[in-house]
Amino acid sequence: MKRLSLRAFLLISLPDLSMAATVHHDTRKQTRIHHTSTGEPAANSPAHHPAPHDITSDTQESVTVHVTRQAPKLARKVPLGAFGTRSEFDTPFSVSTISADRIEQMQATDINDVMRYEPGVQANSNGSSTASGSSVRVRGLNLDWTNGYKIDGLAIPYWYIDLPLANFDRVQVVKGASAFMYGFGSPGGVLDYQLKAPVEERKLTLEAGYRSDAVFRQMVDAGGSLDKNHRVETRFVFASEVGNQVNDSFVRNLSLSFTTNVRITNNLHWHFNSFYMNTLQKGMVNTIASANGVGAVETMSGREAFGAPDSWKTNDMKRFSTGFDWDFSKNWSAHLTYGYTHLDEKFPSNQVTFTGTNGDYMSQAFEMVRVLTYHQVDATTQGHFETGPLHHDVIAGVTWLRQMFDADANSGVKGAVEYGNIFVDRPTLTSATSFNPRMYRYIDYQQIAPFWSDTVTYHRWSLMAGARYTNYLENDYSTSGTQTAAHRNNPVTPLVSLSYKVTPEINTYFSWVQAMQSGGQAGTSNVNYMQVFGPIRSDEYELGVKIQKKKWTGTLAVFRMDTGAAYTNAQNYYVQDGLSRYQGVEAAGSWLLTRDLNVNGSLAYLDARYVEAAAGYQNHKLEAVAPFQASFNAEYRLKVIKGLSFNAGFNYVSKSWLDAANTVRLPSYIVGNLGAAYSTKIGSHHVVLRASVENIGNVRYWLSRGNRNLFPGAPRTVSLNARFDL
Repeated sequence: MKRLSLRAFLLISLPDLSMAATVHHDTRKQTRIHHTSTGEPAANSPAHHPAPHDITSDTQESVTVHVTRQAPKLARKVPLGAFGTRSEFDTPFSVSTISADRIEQMQATDINDVMRYEPGVQANSNGSSTASGSSVRVRGLNLDWTNGYKIDGLAIPYWYIDLPLANFDRVQVVKGASAFMYGFGSPGGVLDYQLKAPVEERKLTLEAGYRSDAVFRQMVDAGGSLDKNHRVETRFVFASEVGNQVNDSFVRNLSLSFTTNVRITNNLHWHFNSFYMNTLQKGMVNTIASANGVGAVETMSGREAFGAPDSWKTNDMKRFSTGFDWDFSKNWSAHLTYGYTHLDEKFPSNQVTFTGTNGDYMSQAFEMVRVLTYHQVDATTQGHFETGPLHHDVIAGVTWLRQMFDADANSGVKGAVEYGNIFVDRPTLTSATSFNPRMYRYIDYQQIAPFWSDTVTYHRWSLMAGARYTNYLENDYSTSGTQTAAHRNNPVTPLVSLSYKVTPEINTYFSWVQAMQSGGQAGTSNVNYMQVFGPIRSDEYELGVKIQKKKWTGTLAVFRMDTGAAYTNAQNYYVQDGLSRYQGVEAAGSWLLTRDLNVNGSLAYLDARYVEAAAGYQNHKLEAVAPFQASFNAEYRLKVIKGLSFNAGFNYVSKSWLDAANTVRLPSYIVGNLGAAYSTKIGSHHVVLRASVENIGNVRYWLSRGNRNLFPGAPRTVSLNARFDL
C-alpha cells in the first residue's frame, strides 16, 4: 500500500498550499508533483538555478495532485535574480509572471499580447506593422535595450526584435527593483523570458496554427529523461512562423531551444540551455515619425503598407548558457553560470516621416547593421540560518558582464526623397539594392558587480537590506575607430525594504532602491543620430500590499521614481538633461467567482513629468506615457459541454503626448479580444483547439516610444491553433 508523508498529504489537502508548490528535484527523496489545471498553474519545472528544495518526502512513490481551479498566482515561487527564488507574495516589489499556459490561452504572438492585462505596462510599438519589433514601457519608462531584457536571468540585446514565445515556459516582469537584481538597467523594470525547462517524464507535443491574413505556425515540443534513473533530463522545442502579414509584408521566424539538466551526484547538477532564432522580414518599414510642427496625424489601420516592397531585415540570434548548481550543505547552495549571446541584425529599408496630419509623408532609403556580443558570468551562494529568534535568508554573488556593440558606419538615411500620401501611395525607395555596410566598434561596455542581501524575519516582520557595487566602464567610438568618450562609474546601489504580514494572507511592504542605467542614444529620426550619453542614477520608493485568499488575490502599489530626463528638443536633437518624476498607483485582482468563472482586472494611474528640464519643457508631461490604464478579462467554462471554455477581455489606454513640448496628443483607445478553447481526448491523447480574435472592433490607434515615433496598432486579427499531446 502506498504511503504519503505528512507534508505531501497537506499539499494535496489544502488548496492554497497545493497551488504554491513548485517542483524541485531532490535526487535522494523524489516526489513528483504533476499539475493538471485549466487555469494558470504553479511553476511545473525546476528553475534553471534551483533553490533549496521546497517539497520533500520520505517515500519513493509518485504523488499526483489534480488541480480543479485557478491557482492563486501570488503563491508561485519564481527565480528573481539577486533575490534568489521566492514567491511573488513574499517579494517586496511588484512582480508578475505569465505562464506558457496563459500565453497559449491568449494566443499571444509577441510581448504586447503577453502584457496586455498587466497594470502599469504599456505597449509602445507594434512588431507586425514595422520591422522594429514589439516592445513595452513599464511605469512610463522604456526598458533598457542592452540590459532590460533577459533570457533565464542573463542579459540579451533586445534591439528591435521579437522573441518567439513558443520556446519559453514563462515571461516575468519585475518593476522597480531591477538595478539591485540585475545591475545596470532601466529602473522601470526588467522582462525575463525563461526557456522551457527539462522534464523528467517523456513528452511530445505538436502544434499548428494560423494567423490572419496568411501566417502559418508550427511547433514541436519534446523532452524527457535519457536514462531510467532520470539523471539526464532534456527539452527540445522547434517553432516556425511563415507567411504574408496584413500590411503586404512577409515574415519568416524560425527558433530552436534545447535545455538539459544532468545529475552528476545527488547534490551537484550541470545545466546547459541554448536558444537560436533566425528572422526574415520583407517589405516592412524601419521607422515612422511625425515631423516637428505637424499636428495630430490621422489614425490609420495596421494594414497600411509603410515599407518599400524590396526592403528586408534579418535577425540572427545565438544564445547559450551553462553552469553548475551545488547543494553543498543542508541549507546552502551555490550556482555558477556562463552565458553567451550574439545578435546579428541587418536592415536595408526605408524611413517614413509624416509631413501632414492627413497622411502626407516623405520617405527615404535607410539602412543599419547591428552586431552585439555578450559574455556574462554569474556566481551566487544562497542559504538560510538562525540567530536566536531571527531567521536569515542570505544571498551573495558577483556578476561579470561584457557587452560589445558593433554598428554600421554607413547607417542612416540615404539619398533621394519621395513624397506621397499613405492612403494612396506606397513608399518605394530603399537601400536594399545598394546595401554596403562598413562595421566599426560603436560601444564597449563592461561591468563587474558584487552584491549581497539579507532578509531578516522576526515573527510577522521581515527586513531586507542589500547593496550592489558596480565597477562600470563604457567606451564610445567614432566611425573612424577613434575613442570619443569614456564613462567610468563605481556606484553602490542600495536596497532596503520592510514587510509586515498582517495575517498569513496579507503582506504589506515598503521598499526603497537606487538604480543606475546606461545613458540614452539618439534615435534614427534625430539630428544627432547615434550620439551616446552617460549613465543615469535613479531612486524609487514603493508602498504596497498583497492579498492571497482562497478564491481571490489582489495587489496594490503606490510608487514614486526620480530619474534623469531625456527628450527630443525643438531643434530635433536628443538631449539628456534635468530630472523626470514618475509617480502613481497600480492595482490588480483575480477572483474565482464560481467554480467555472474566473475574472481579472487591473487599474493604473501614472503622473509622469519633467520636474527639471530646459525652458519650455519643465513641468511638461513625458511623451507617450498614458496617465490612466485599465483592463478586464474573464474565463468561463461551460458545464453543458465538457472541455469548452470562453475568454474575453479589453484594455483601455488614455490619451498621451507625442512630444516633449506637449503640442500633439495621441488619442485614447480601447481594444477588445475574444477567445474560445475546446479540450478533449482522442484515445489516450490530449487535444486542445483554440480560436481568438484580437481587436474585435478593428479599432485604429497609435502606439509610440516617444521621440515623435508612431506605430499603427494591430488591426482585427484572427488566430486558430490546434495542440496534440502524444
